[in-house]
Amino acid sequence: MREFVIMTDSDTEIPYTFADEHQIPVFLMPYTVDGKEELYDLGRNTDFKGFYTKLRQGAEASTSTRSPLDIQEFFEGIIKDHKDVIYICFSSQLSAHYELALGAREKALENYPEAKITIIDSKGIAMGAGLLVYHAVKLKEEGKSFDEIVEWVEKNKMRTLHFFSVDSLNYLKRTGRLSAVTATIGSILDLKPILTLTREGKIVAFDKVKGRKKVVKYLADKVSENAVDDDIFRELCVVYNADNVEQATALKEELERRFQFKNLWFMDVGPVIGCHCGPGTMAVLIMGKERTV
Repeated sequence: MREFVIMTDSDTEIPYTFADEHQIPVFLMPYTVDGKEELYDLGRNTDFKGFYTKLRQGAEASTSTRSPLDIQEFFEGIIKDHKDVIYICFSSQLSAHYELALGAREKALENYPEAKITIIDSKGIAMGAGLLVYHAVKLKEEGKSFDEIVEWVEKNKMRTLHFFSVDSLNYLKRTGRLSAVTATIGSILDLKPILTLTREGKIVAFDKVKGRKKVVKYLADKVSENAVDDDIFRELCVVYNADNVEQATALKEELERRFQFKNLWFMDVGPVIGCHCGPGTMAVLIMGKERTV
């Protein structure tokens, strides 16, 4: 039986320490600030504070994909050693990368026809997709097979829930991740839209909260509403912030008061995601009830 690996890209934002510990191949994704392109390395050498300071000062920031050849060569670097690949990828609705990866897969398999590469559209972003990577790695270490892990991820990916607020919707508007109408309403009324991902993997604003102070309770309440009494829910919860440590810490403490998560990760939003959501973002990511929108 051939060996296999769980692979991902840095848009899923799993911590580099976790990737190193569990030997996860990670395809690094690019972002550009004021004309200088970098590859996001999962925070290994990232100045998060500096990045968000630049955004607050008006720096131009954007993201892009890498070439199909880059992806193909990354695949081939794995499968040439007689290892198959399960690639858990960022939502296809928010980036062209998924489609490029499918094409790169075909090219790689032409050169290594005995190999198997399965690319899973996570329908998630950041650690929403990273939750699937986390569980897939745990299943592999428990001895589950390639096909069993693919089946589990496909079955459970609608349980990855993203609830987040942003200080300004202009970043999402500018990068085309949210409608101009929604962004304008939020700015005029000083409302804090609560955003989530749909079953298709698109970002939508589904509710709004007046003022920053109420956001912590609202997000904690969404976790309560979507909690499931099982080990998958309790295994890992992720609290995110984009240079918004004080408010995110309050959310973390509220979740610790309400729930007994086995692991609760407190993380910085990386630059690739941060280009789109902007500074001040706060989020909670769980595996709860299935998405309904």
